[in-house]
Amino acid sequence: MAKILFLASIMLLSFYLTEQTIISDVGTIMLEVGENVDKNARNPRYVLDTKVHKEFDARKRWPKCKTIGEVLNDGNNLYSWAYANAAIFSDRKCIATNGVFNQFLSTEELISCSGIKAIENGISKGGVDQLRVWEYFKSHGLVSGGKYNTDDGCQPSKILPIGNLPTTLYKPECKNRCYGNKTIDYNHDHSKVSHKYKISYEDIQKEVQNYGPVSVQFFLYYDFYLYRNGVYSKTENSKFVRWQYAKLIGWGVENGVDYWLLVNSWGKEWGQNGLFKIKRGTNECSIETAIYAGEPERK
Repeated sequence: MAKILFLASIMLLSFYLTEQTIISDVGTIMLEVGENVDKNARNPRYVLDTKVHKEFDARKRWPKCKTIGEVLNDGNNLYSWAYANAAIFSDRKCIATNGVFNQFLSTEELISCSGIKAIENGISKGGVDQLRVWEYFKSHGLVSGGKYNTDDGCQPSKILPIGNLPTTLYKPECKNRCYGNKTIDYNHDHSKVSHKYKISYEDIQKEVQNYGPVSVQFFLYYDFYLYRNGVYSKTENSKFVRWQYAKLIGWGVENGVDYWLLVNSWGKEWGQNGLFKIKRGTNECSIETAIYAGEPERK
């Protein structure tokens, strides 16, 4: 019953948010969302391990980094871009420091202070320029964060999780102080990246197995809300909702079908305890088109 109510809540909220913008032809969305992308951005590092493993799971490769498998809850708003990218930054900093840094970075600061907003209407709804997100990580950085209704980190999330009825409308408000763990010094808590880059399809697996999870964006269709298990591929007549962002942590083969393994941000009640598999190698829902990451500073 809890899962039924959960699914109903995200579908009803999504219908409300997208009622005026659902379309059937989304072939030009990538051009609009990507028009500000720096085409010269690239991975500046030499890829160490060039042998691609048949199966891979970043949770197993870096077991010290518990954030890799943690599932967050973005409230089914237009903030999946922030949850995915901040989580990947967190994972990669943990990996780069061999587990010395092992906590979430703040989605709240990213949403409230960066000035980055997802497109709210039209065929590019939900889309952001992800290189701009990583540029913010490079120039400003992020303080530590945590889940909703906790005091974890400097600035934990204030977004009510999916499945709860809001008593007040969430309004981002940039704060230059720590309101979670108040013993943390805001001015000395920021983590930054030294490089940002877009990753080609051919390099996705090498990038993930060497340096950690990457951010992907894909077309979200209504049938995706009903995903429970197996390898997802869009059903023929399912309608477009918006862009969605997620964290790619691995890949494998199930019943002869190649898949990507990803962490979504709709809580553990959805999908396979918050994770999902999607068909790999065919650019399903354009998931292999816009892949981004960055290199954390180690200090």
